[in-house]
Amino acid sequence: MKIRFWGVRGSINSPLSPSSYREKLEKILLLASEADLSGKSKVDEFIRDLPPQLSTIYGGNTSCVTVSDDENIVILDAGTGIRNLGSELITGQFFDKDLKEYNVFFSHLHLDHINGLPFFAPVHFPDRKINFYSHHSDFEKMLNIQQDYNFFPVSFESRPCAKSFNLLKEGDKVKIGKFTLSSKKLNHPNGSFAYRICSEDGGKIVYSTDGEYTAGTVLESFYSFYQGADMLIFDTQYNFNELAGRFSFGHSTAEIGVDASVNSGVGKLVLFHHNHESDDAKIYDMYVSAKRYLSYKYPSSELEIIIANEGMEFNI
Repeated sequence: MKIRFWGVRGSINSPLSPSSYREKLEKILLLASEADLSGKSKVDEFIRDLPPQLSTIYGGNTSCVTVSDDENIVILDAGTGIRNLGSELITGQFFDKDLKEYNVFFSHLHLDHINGLPFFAPVHFPDRKINFYSHHSDFEKMLNIQQDYNFFPVSFESRPCAKSFNLLKEGDKVKIGKFTLSSKKLNHPNGSFAYRICSEDGGKIVYSTDGEYTAGTVLESFYSFYQGADMLIFDTQYNFNELAGRFSFGHSTAEIGVDASVNSGVGKLVLFHHNHESDDAKIYDMYVSAKRYLSYKYPSSELEIIIANEGMEFNI
C-alpha cells in the first residue's frame, strides 16, 4: 500500500508569493553567511540541516491523495493536486501507464475538492475510464455545473473518457482490487465523509478531512472508525484561536488530531488541509504545538506526527 500526497491545502490553492519567497530566501542567506559552504558536500549538508520551515514549501495545491498497490489506484478528492497526478498517469511517471481505469472518491463537493477535475488529463482520452464515488445524490449534476460554459470553456459531459457515477451511503463497503473502503459522515457544511481503506495485505489508512468536532459531534464517536489505522490523514486547518472564531466552518486542529490518534491506536498522524492563509513557518509552528501537546498529555505515546507535503510518499 503506497500513499502519495498530490495536494495538501484547504479552501483555495495557495502558491508561494514573491514576498514570501524573498522572506524565506533572506533567512536562508543569513544562515548561509555563517556557514562553511566550501564545496558541494558542505552545501548539501547545509541544506539538509536547514530548519523544516526553510528547507521545504508545504505545497500550494488543494486536496488530492492516492492510495495504490501494484494493480489499482484509489484517488481521494480532486482538488488542484489532481492535475499533476493526471499528467504523471498519462506519461507513466506514476504507476503503470497501461492502467486505464481509475477510481475517484469525493469526501464532499466543495470547490477545493473538485476544481482540479477539469485539468485531470485522463478525462480527455477515450480509452480511459473513471469511476466516480460520492455520498451526495446530485454529484454528477454538480460536476457538470462546475464546467458549465458560463464558468469553463469545455463541458464535463463532452470529455471522451468513459465515466460511471456511483452513489454511496454511509457505511457502504466498496471493493477496489485488494482495497476495501468504508465511510463515516463528518461534521461539515453540507456534509463530508471520511474514508477508511483496508488492504488485504494488512495496511489500514483513514482519510478524514473537513470535519469539526463539537458537543454535537463527539470526537469519541470516531475512535472505532479510526481504530488501529497505520495512518490517519486529518484536517488540521486551524489552531485553537482560529477555530474559536470559525465555529461551524467544519474544520479542526492538530491537537484534536492527536487526541483522536492516541485514543484510536493510530501509528502516524498526518496534519492535512493546511489553511491557505498559513505560511510554512506557521504550519511548522502548529506541528510543534501538536508535538508539545502529545508530550504533555500522552507522555508514553509513540505516535508519529507528520506535516503533509506535496510529493510525500509512504509505504505501509
